[in-house]
Amino acid sequence: MSRCVLPVAIAALPVVLLVSSIRTFREVDNQRTVYLRHRVAVMAARLENLSAGGSWEPVLEALSEEEPGLEDVEVIAPGGAGDDPGLAPLWAGRELFRTGFRPAPSGEVFRAYVPFHSAGGLRIARIDLRAAAADFLVVHARHNVIAASLGGLALVALSVYALWSARRTAQMRLRQMEIEHLAHIGTMAASLAHEIRNPLGTIKGFAQVAGERADSGVRELLEPILSETRRLEALVTDLLAYGRPPAPDPRPVEWQEIALRLEAHTRQYIGARPVRLVIGNAPLRFTSDPQLLEQALLNLLRNAVEAIPPAAAGEVRLETAAGENRGLAITITDNGTGMAECARVRLFEPFFTTKAAGTGLGLAITRKLVRSLGGELELRFAPGRTEAVTRFPDAIVETAAQVG
Repeated sequence: MSRCVLPVAIAALPVVLLVSSIRTFREVDNQRTVYLRHRVAVMAARLENLSAGGSWEPVLEALSEEEPGLEDVEVIAPGGAGDDPGLAPLWAGRELFRTGFRPAPSGEVFRAYVPFHSAGGLRIARIDLRAAAADFLVVHARHNVIAASLGGLALVALSVYALWSARRTAQMRLRQMEIEHLAHIGTMAASLAHEIRNPLGTIKGFAQVAGERADSGVRELLEPILSETRRLEALVTDLLAYGRPPAPDPRPVEWQEIALRLEAHTRQYIGARPVRLVIGNAPLRFTSDPQLLEQALLNLLRNAVEAIPPAAAGEVRLETAAGENRGLAITITDNGTGMAECARVRLFEPFFTTKAAGTGLGLAITRKLVRSLGGELELRFAPGRTEAVTRFPDAIVETAAQVG
Protein backbone atom coordinates (compact mmCIF):
# COMPACT_ATOMS: atom_id res chain seq x y z
CA MET A 1 0.00 0.00 0.00
CA SER A 2 2.85 2.39 0.83
CA ARG A 3 4.21 1.95 -2.69
CA CYS A 4 0.90 3.20 -4.09
CA VAL A 5 0.54 6.23 -1.80
CA LEU A 6 3.56 8.13 -3.15
CA PRO A 7 2.62 7.90 -6.86
CA VAL A 8 -0.96 8.89 -6.05
CA ALA A 9 0.25 11.85 -3.99
CA ILE A 10 2.59 12.98 -6.77
CA ALA A 11 -0.18 12.62 -9.36
CA ALA A 12 -2.61 14.60 -7.17
CA LEU A 13 -0.18 17.46 -6.48
CA PRO A 14 -0.59 19.16 -9.90
CA VAL A 15 -4.37 19.07 -9.44
CA VAL A 16 -4.00 20.63 -5.99
CA LEU A 17 -1.71 23.32 -7.41
CA LEU A 18 -4.17 24.06 -10.22
CA VAL A 19 -7.16 24.33 -7.87
CA SER A 20 -5.16 26.47 -5.45
CA SER A 21 -4.03 28.79 -8.26
CA ILE A 22 -7.59 29.22 -9.55
CA ARG A 23 -8.83 30.02 -6.05
CA THR A 24 -5.99 32.52 -5.55
CA PHE A 25 -6.75 34.24 -8.86
CA ARG A 26 -10.39 34.54 -7.84
CA GLU A 27 -9.43 35.98 -4.47
CA VAL A 28 -7.16 38.48 -6.18
CA ASP A 29 -9.98 39.51 -8.53
CA ASN A 30 -12.28 39.89 -5.53
CA GLN A 31 -9.72 42.12 -3.84
CA ARG A 32 -9.51 44.20 -7.01
CA THR A 33 -13.28 44.60 -7.02
CA VAL A 34 -13.27 45.55 -3.31
CA TYR A 35 -10.58 48.15 -3.95
CA LEU A 36 -12.48 49.70 -6.87
CA ARG A 37 -15.71 49.73 -4.87
CA HIS A 38 -13.85 51.53 -2.12
CA ARG A 39 -12.56 54.14 -4.57
CA VAL A 40 -15.99 54.89 -6.03
CA ALA A 41 -17.45 55.07 -2.49
CA VAL A 42 -14.83 57.67 -1.62
CA MET A 43 -15.71 59.63 -4.76
CA ALA A 44 -19.42 59.45 -3.91
CA ALA A 45 -18.65 60.86 -0.47
CA ARG A 46 -16.66 63.63 -2.14
CA LEU A 47 -19.69 64.44 -4.30
CA GLU A 48 -21.79 64.93 -1.17
CA ASN A 49 -19.18 67.29 0.25
CA LEU A 50 -18.59 69.18 -3.02
CA SER A 51 -22.22 69.54 -4.10
CA ALA A 52 -22.94 72.66 -2.08
CA GLY A 53 -24.81 74.10 -5.02
CA GLY A 54 -24.37 75.46 -8.49
CA SER A 55 -22.96 73.57 -11.48
CA TRP A 56 -21.52 70.06 -11.26
CA GLU A 57 -18.72 70.81 -13.70
CA PRO A 58 -16.21 72.15 -11.12
CA VAL A 59 -17.01 69.23 -8.84
CA LEU A 60 -16.32 66.70 -11.59
CA GLU A 61 -13.09 68.46 -12.53
CA ALA A 62 -11.98 68.29 -8.90
CA LEU A 63 -12.69 64.55 -8.78
CA SER A 64 -10.71 64.00 -11.99
CA GLU A 65 -7.71 65.74 -10.45
CA GLU A 66 -7.96 63.70 -7.26
CA GLU A 67 -8.54 60.34 -8.98
CA PRO A 68 -6.25 59.74 -12.00
CA GLY A 69 -8.09 56.51 -12.85
CA LEU A 70 -11.42 58.26 -13.27
CA GLU A 71 -12.80 57.72 -16.77
CA ASP A 72 -16.18 59.48 -16.57
CA VAL A 73 -18.72 60.75 -14.03
CA GLU A 74 -22.37 61.51 -14.60
CA VAL A 75 -24.79 62.79 -11.97
CA ILE A 76 -28.33 61.53 -12.51
CA ALA A 77 -31.30 63.39 -11.06
CA PRO A 78 -34.68 61.72 -10.43
CA GLY A 79 -36.70 61.82 -13.64
CA GLY A 80 -33.79 63.37 -15.52
CA ALA A 81 -32.53 62.50 -19.00
CA GLY A 82 -30.07 59.92 -17.66
CA ASP A 83 -32.56 58.27 -15.34
CA ASP A 84 -33.09 54.59 -16.13
CA PRO A 85 -36.08 52.55 -14.93
CA GLY A 86 -33.64 49.85 -13.96
CA LEU A 87 -32.24 52.17 -11.26
CA ALA A 88 -35.50 52.10 -9.32
CA PRO A 89 -34.05 49.86 -6.53
CA LEU A 90 -31.33 52.45 -5.97
CA TRP A 91 -33.83 55.31 -5.80
CA ALA A 92 -35.94 53.28 -3.36
CA GLY A 93 -32.95 52.46 -1.16
CA ARG A 94 -33.19 48.70 -1.73
CA GLU A 95 -29.67 48.71 -3.23
CA LEU A 96 -26.68 50.67 -2.00
CA PHE A 97 -24.36 49.92 -4.92
CA ARG A 98 -24.60 48.56 -8.43
CA THR A 99 -21.25 47.66 -9.96
CA GLY A 100 -19.81 45.72 -12.86
CA PHE A 101 -17.00 45.54 -15.38
CA ARG A 102 -17.48 46.43 -19.04
CA PRO A 103 -15.21 46.96 -22.04
CA ALA A 104 -14.33 50.42 -23.26
CA PRO A 105 -12.05 51.88 -25.95
CA SER A 106 -9.47 52.77 -23.31
CA GLY A 107 -9.62 49.36 -21.66
CA GLU A 108 -11.75 47.57 -19.13
CA VAL A 109 -13.88 49.92 -17.03
CA PHE A 110 -15.39 49.44 -13.58
CA ARG A 111 -18.83 51.10 -13.64
CA ALA A 112 -20.66 51.88 -10.41
CA TYR A 113 -24.01 53.47 -9.71
CA VAL A 114 -23.82 55.07 -6.26
CA PRO A 115 -26.67 57.02 -4.58
CA PHE A 116 -25.67 60.13 -2.65
CA HIS A 117 -27.34 63.12 -1.09
CA SER A 118 -26.77 66.69 -2.20
CA ALA A 119 -28.40 70.02 -1.52
CA GLY A 120 -30.95 69.25 -4.20
CA GLY A 121 -31.89 65.87 -2.66
CA LEU A 122 -31.05 62.30 -3.67
CA ARG A 123 -28.84 61.82 -6.71
CA ILE A 124 -27.13 58.84 -8.35
CA ALA A 125 -23.56 59.09 -9.56
CA ARG A 126 -22.56 56.89 -12.50
CA ILE A 127 -18.83 56.57 -12.03
CA ASP A 128 -16.59 54.88 -14.61
CA LEU A 129 -13.21 53.99 -13.15
CA ARG A 130 -10.47 52.38 -15.19
CA ALA A 131 -9.93 48.82 -13.94
CA ALA A 132 -6.22 49.26 -14.50
CA ALA A 133 -6.20 51.52 -11.45
CA ALA A 134 -6.15 48.33 -9.34
CA ASP A 135 -3.49 46.54 -11.37
CA PHE A 136 -0.88 47.22 -8.71
CA LEU A 137 -2.85 44.81 -6.49
CA VAL A 138 -3.35 42.16 -9.18
CA VAL A 139 -0.26 41.98 -11.38
CA HIS A 140 2.32 41.14 -8.73
CA ALA A 141 -0.01 38.72 -7.00
CA ARG A 142 -0.68 36.89 -10.27
CA HIS A 143 3.01 36.77 -11.06
CA ASN A 144 3.73 35.32 -7.63
CA VAL A 145 1.00 32.69 -8.03
CA ILE A 146 2.32 31.69 -11.46
CA ALA A 147 5.88 31.51 -10.16
CA ALA A 148 4.77 29.42 -7.18
CA SER A 149 2.76 27.10 -9.44
CA LEU A 150 5.66 26.65 -11.83
CA GLY A 151 7.94 25.94 -8.90
CA GLY A 152 5.46 23.37 -7.60
CA LEU A 153 5.21 21.72 -11.02
CA ALA A 154 9.00 21.64 -11.22
CA LEU A 155 9.09 19.89 -7.86
CA VAL A 156 6.47 17.43 -9.12
CA ALA A 157 8.55 16.76 -12.23
CA LEU A 158 11.65 16.24 -10.13
CA SER A 159 9.72 13.93 -7.81
CA VAL A 160 8.40 11.90 -10.75
CA TYR A 161 11.89 11.66 -12.22
CA ALA A 162 13.34 10.65 -8.85
CA LEU A 163 10.64 8.01 -8.40
CA TRP A 164 11.13 6.70 -11.94
CA SER A 165 14.91 6.68 -11.51
CA ALA A 166 14.66 4.85 -8.18
CA ARG A 167 12.36 2.23 -9.64
CA ARG A 168 14.53 1.79 -12.69
CA THR A 169 17.61 1.42 -10.51
CA ALA A 170 15.79 -1.14 -8.37
CA GLN A 171 14.69 -3.04 -11.47
CA MET A 172 18.22 -2.99 -12.86
CA ARG A 173 19.61 -4.26 -9.55
CA LEU A 174 16.94 -6.96 -9.42
CA ARG A 175 17.72 -7.92 -13.01
CA GLN A 176 21.43 -8.03 -12.22
CA MET A 177 20.76 -10.23 -9.20
CA GLU A 178 18.60 -12.51 -11.36
CA ILE A 179 21.35 -12.74 -13.98
CA GLU A 180 23.95 -13.55 -11.33
CA HIS A 181 21.59 -16.08 -9.77
CA LEU A 182 20.92 -17.73 -13.11
CA ALA A 183 24.64 -17.75 -13.87
CA HIS A 184 25.30 -19.55 -10.58
CA ILE A 185 22.50 -22.01 -11.36
CA GLY A 186 23.91 -22.61 -14.83
CA THR A 187 27.42 -23.20 -13.50
CA MET A 188 26.14 -25.53 -10.80
CA ALA A 189 23.90 -27.37 -13.27
CA ALA A 190 26.74 -27.86 -15.72
CA SER A 191 29.04 -29.14 -12.97
CA LEU A 192 26.44 -31.56 -11.66
CA ALA A 193 25.58 -32.75 -15.16
CA HIS A 194 29.24 -33.37 -15.92
CA GLU A 195 29.68 -35.37 -12.71
CA ILE A 196 26.47 -37.35 -13.33
CA ARG A 197 27.18 -38.19 -16.96
CA ASN A 198 30.07 -40.62 -16.37
CA PRO A 199 28.44 -42.86 -13.70
CA LEU A 200 25.18 -42.69 -15.63
CA GLY A 201 26.93 -44.00 -18.72
CA THR A 202 28.42 -46.82 -16.67
CA ILE A 203 25.00 -47.78 -15.29
CA LYS A 204 23.47 -47.72 -18.72
CA GLY A 205 26.28 -49.73 -20.27
CA PHE A 206 26.21 -52.50 -17.68
CA ALA A 207 22.39 -52.61 -17.83
CA GLN A 208 22.53 -53.05 -21.60
CA VAL A 209 25.15 -55.83 -21.32
CA ALA A 210 23.14 -57.56 -18.61
CA GLY A 211 20.01 -57.31 -20.72
CA GLU A 212 21.72 -58.89 -23.70
CA ARG A 213 22.90 -61.88 -21.64
CA ALA A 214 19.83 -62.34 -19.46
CA ASP A 215 16.68 -64.26 -20.23
CA SER A 216 13.36 -62.57 -21.05
CA GLY A 217 12.22 -62.38 -17.44
CA VAL A 218 15.34 -60.59 -16.25
CA ARG A 219 15.37 -58.40 -19.36
CA GLU A 220 11.93 -57.07 -18.40
CA LEU A 221 13.30 -56.13 -15.00
CA LEU A 222 16.24 -54.31 -16.59
CA GLU A 223 14.13 -52.36 -19.08
CA PRO A 224 12.98 -49.72 -16.49
CA ILE A 225 16.64 -49.12 -15.65
CA LEU A 226 17.42 -48.40 -19.29
CA SER A 227 14.36 -46.16 -19.78
CA GLU A 228 15.15 -44.16 -16.64
CA THR A 229 18.81 -43.79 -17.61
CA ARG A 230 17.70 -42.46 -20.99
CA ARG A 231 15.48 -39.95 -19.21
CA LEU A 232 18.38 -38.93 -16.98
CA GLU A 233 20.59 -38.59 -20.04
CA ALA A 234 18.08 -36.17 -21.54
CA LEU A 235 18.08 -34.20 -18.28
CA VAL A 236 21.88 -34.12 -18.20
CA THR A 237 21.91 -32.92 -21.81
CA ASP A 238 19.48 -30.12 -20.93
CA LEU A 239 21.53 -29.11 -17.90
CA LEU A 240 24.70 -28.94 -19.94
CA ALA A 241 22.95 -27.02 -22.71
CA TYR A 242 21.64 -24.49 -20.19
CA GLY A 243 24.81 -24.19 -18.13
CA ARG A 244 27.30 -24.25 -21.01
CA PRO A 245 25.56 -23.49 -24.29
CA PRO A 246 27.74 -24.35 -27.28
CA ALA A 247 29.36 -21.53 -29.20
CA PRO A 248 27.71 -21.03 -32.59
CA ASP A 249 29.57 -21.95 -35.77
CA PRO A 250 27.84 -19.77 -38.40
CA ARG A 251 27.97 -20.74 -42.05
CA PRO A 252 25.70 -20.37 -45.10
CA VAL A 253 22.63 -22.59 -44.74
CA GLU A 254 19.70 -23.50 -46.96
CA TRP A 255 16.37 -23.15 -45.24
CA GLN A 256 14.80 -25.93 -47.32
CA GLU A 257 17.25 -28.44 -45.86
CA ILE A 258 16.54 -27.31 -42.31
CA ALA A 259 12.79 -27.41 -42.97
CA LEU A 260 12.95 -30.99 -44.20
CA ARG A 261 14.83 -32.16 -41.11
CA LEU A 262 12.49 -30.27 -38.80
CA GLU A 263 9.47 -31.81 -40.51
CA ALA A 264 10.91 -35.34 -40.24
CA HIS A 265 11.71 -35.00 -36.52
CA THR A 266 8.38 -33.35 -35.71
CA ARG A 267 6.32 -35.93 -37.60
CA GLN A 268 8.16 -38.67 -35.74
CA TYR A 269 7.29 -36.93 -32.48
CA ILE A 270 3.62 -36.50 -33.50
CA GLY A 271 3.27 -40.14 -34.40
CA ALA A 272 -0.34 -41.23 -34.91
CA ARG A 273 -1.88 -38.18 -33.28
CA PRO A 274 -4.38 -36.19 -35.43
CA VAL A 275 -2.13 -33.14 -35.63
CA ARG A 276 -1.69 -31.38 -38.96
CA LEU A 277 1.85 -30.12 -39.53
CA VAL A 278 2.60 -27.37 -42.05
CA ILE A 279 6.22 -26.22 -42.48
CA GLY A 280 7.05 -23.63 -45.09
CA ASN A 281 10.08 -24.46 -47.19
CA ALA A 282 10.67 -21.22 -49.06
CA PRO A 283 14.01 -21.17 -50.90
CA LEU A 284 15.96 -18.92 -48.52
CA ARG A 285 19.66 -18.78 -47.84
CA PHE A 286 21.25 -17.07 -44.84
CA THR A 287 24.13 -17.42 -42.40
CA SER A 288 23.57 -19.26 -39.13
CA ASP A 289 24.55 -22.34 -37.15
CA PRO A 290 22.15 -24.96 -38.53
CA GLN A 291 22.49 -27.34 -35.59
CA LEU A 292 21.73 -24.72 -32.94
CA LEU A 293 18.93 -23.25 -35.05
CA GLU A 294 17.37 -26.67 -35.58
CA GLN A 295 17.63 -27.47 -31.87
CA ALA A 296 15.91 -24.21 -30.91
CA LEU A 297 13.12 -24.58 -33.48
CA LEU A 298 12.62 -28.26 -32.68
CA ASN A 299 12.13 -27.37 -29.00
CA LEU A 300 9.44 -24.85 -30.01
CA LEU A 301 7.77 -27.34 -32.36
CA ARG A 302 7.64 -29.93 -29.58
CA ASN A 303 6.09 -27.41 -27.23
CA ALA A 304 3.51 -26.55 -29.88
CA VAL A 305 2.61 -30.23 -30.35
CA GLU A 306 2.42 -30.80 -26.58
CA ALA A 307 0.08 -27.81 -26.23
CA ILE A 308 -2.56 -29.70 -28.25
CA PRO A 309 -4.54 -32.23 -26.17
CA PRO A 310 -3.55 -35.84 -27.01
CA ALA A 311 -6.87 -36.91 -28.53
CA ALA A 312 -7.72 -33.55 -30.14
CA ALA A 313 -7.20 -32.61 -33.76
CA GLY A 314 -4.93 -29.61 -34.05
CA GLU A 315 -2.54 -27.77 -36.31
CA VAL A 316 1.06 -26.69 -35.96
CA ARG A 317 2.36 -24.27 -38.54
CA LEU A 318 5.89 -22.95 -39.15
CA GLU A 319 6.31 -19.95 -41.45
CA THR A 320 9.22 -17.73 -42.45
CA ALA A 321 9.20 -14.07 -43.39
CA ALA A 322 12.27 -12.33 -44.83
CA GLY A 323 12.82 -8.58 -45.02
CA GLU A 324 13.70 -6.79 -48.23
CA ASN A 325 17.38 -6.37 -47.42
CA ARG A 326 17.94 -8.09 -44.10
CA GLY A 327 16.07 -9.64 -41.23
CA LEU A 328 14.38 -13.01 -40.81
CA ALA A 329 11.35 -13.97 -38.72
CA ILE A 330 10.37 -17.58 -38.04
CA THR A 331 6.91 -18.05 -36.54
CA ILE A 332 5.56 -21.27 -35.04
CA THR A 333 1.80 -21.26 -34.44
CA ASP A 334 -0.44 -23.79 -32.73
CA ASN A 335 -4.10 -23.91 -31.75
CA GLY A 336 -3.54 -25.69 -28.46
CA THR A 337 -4.69 -24.87 -24.96
CA GLY A 338 -2.17 -22.08 -24.46
CA MET A 339 -0.95 -21.09 -21.02
CA ALA A 340 -2.50 -19.54 -17.94
CA GLU A 341 -1.95 -15.81 -17.45
CA CYS A 342 -0.16 -16.30 -14.12
CA ALA A 343 2.36 -18.67 -15.71
CA ARG A 344 3.28 -16.44 -18.64
CA VAL A 345 5.47 -14.15 -16.56
CA ARG A 346 7.68 -17.15 -15.67
CA LEU A 347 7.97 -18.58 -19.17
CA PHE A 348 11.73 -18.33 -19.44
CA GLU A 349 12.48 -19.01 -15.80
CA PRO A 350 14.69 -22.12 -15.52
CA PHE A 351 13.19 -25.19 -13.85
CA PHE A 352 9.66 -23.75 -14.07
CA THR A 353 7.21 -25.99 -15.91
CA THR A 354 3.48 -26.55 -16.10
CA LYS A 355 3.89 -30.09 -17.42
CA ALA A 356 3.53 -33.18 -15.30
CA ALA A 357 6.93 -34.38 -16.49
CA GLY A 358 9.59 -31.94 -17.58
CA THR A 359 12.70 -30.11 -16.46
CA GLY A 360 11.44 -26.60 -17.15
CA LEU A 361 14.59 -25.83 -19.14
CA GLY A 362 13.21 -26.06 -22.66
CA LEU A 363 12.27 -22.41 -23.22
CA ALA A 364 15.23 -21.12 -21.19
CA ILE A 365 17.62 -23.16 -23.36
CA THR A 366 15.80 -22.15 -26.53
CA ARG A 367 16.06 -18.46 -25.74
CA LYS A 368 19.77 -18.87 -24.96
CA LEU A 369 20.31 -20.62 -28.28
CA VAL A 370 18.37 -17.97 -30.19
CA ARG A 371 20.29 -15.15 -28.51
CA SER A 372 23.60 -16.84 -29.23
CA LEU A 373 22.57 -16.74 -32.91
CA GLY A 374 21.84 -13.00 -32.71
CA GLY A 375 18.08 -13.32 -32.43
CA GLU A 376 15.29 -12.84 -29.95
CA LEU A 377 12.38 -15.07 -28.96
CA GLU A 378 8.88 -13.78 -28.21
CA LEU A 379 5.76 -15.72 -27.26
CA ARG A 380 2.30 -14.34 -28.01
CA PHE A 381 -0.95 -15.67 -26.63
CA ALA A 382 -4.46 -15.25 -27.96
CA PRO A 383 -7.66 -17.25 -27.42
CA GLY A 384 -7.13 -20.57 -29.22
CA ARG A 385 -3.80 -19.49 -30.67
CA THR A 386 -0.18 -19.35 -29.51
CA GLU A 387 2.70 -17.91 -31.51
CA ALA A 388 6.42 -18.33 -30.91
CA VAL A 389 8.20 -15.69 -32.99
CA THR A 390 11.96 -15.92 -33.48
CA ARG A 391 13.49 -12.80 -35.04
CA PHE A 392 16.98 -12.38 -36.46
CA PRO A 393 17.09 -8.66 -37.34
CA ASP A 394 20.69 -8.66 -38.64
CA ALA A 395 20.42 -11.79 -40.77
CA ILE A 396 21.24 -11.18 -44.44
CA VAL A 397 18.76 -13.33 -46.34
CA GLU A 398 18.82 -14.26 -50.00
CA THR A 399 15.33 -14.85 -51.38
CA ALA A 400 14.21 -17.19 -54.18
CA ALA A 401 15.23 -14.87 -57.00
CA GLN A 402 18.66 -14.24 -55.46
CA VAL A 403 19.24 -17.90 -54.71
CA GLY A 404 18.25 -18.91 -58.25
